[in-house]
Amino acid sequence: MRSVLTLTIIGFFSALLLYVTNDITKVPIEKAMERVKVESLRQIFPFEFEDNDIKTVIDENGKEFFEIKDGENNLKGIAVGALSNEGYSGEIKILLAVSPEGKVFDYSVLAHKETPGLGNKIELEPFRKQFKDKTLKGFDWKVKKDGGFVDELTAATISSRAATDAVKKGLEEISKKYFSGNKK
Repeated sequence: MRSVLTLTIIGFFSALLLYVTNDITKVPIEKAMERVKVESLRQIFPFEFEDNDIKTVIDENGKEFFEIKDGENNLKGIAVGALSNEGYSGEIKILLAVSPEGKVFDYSVLAHKETPGLGNKIELEPFRKQFKDKTLKGFDWKVKKDGGFVDELTAATISSRAATDAVKKGLEEISKKYFSGNKK
């Protein structure tokens, strides 16, 4: 009986310690995540903006969009997170930025498990730049090996396909929300 009481007290204090630790670290973690989001947005938009120029919009499905507006409240760009499950080693998550006209500015890879030195080159500017100014219309969103416009990375065709898929999915999400008449 005594060991049950001892274990109960230990369990209670352990739970209390976890609760307090979570409560203490919750706000700093949220602030750090917000800084990471803002820095990621700064990397993919070709213009400067203030933190208060970012407006988060959540659609009816819970999808988060980030609108960047100027001082006169004019839309300068839109960003959205997108992912593809078609990577060589699983998911590829990106943050995609487009113009108010639906043209790709750039993207940032948020997470992947692609092969270092091969598939991870989807993060690099030489690969990313081929998407610049592209829209859903007028492009076959595939790698060249599959008849599309995207130059795949040598020895990393699967990663190239997945990155292309993620960019296309992000464009489709933005198109559906902002440019419903612009779908292919």
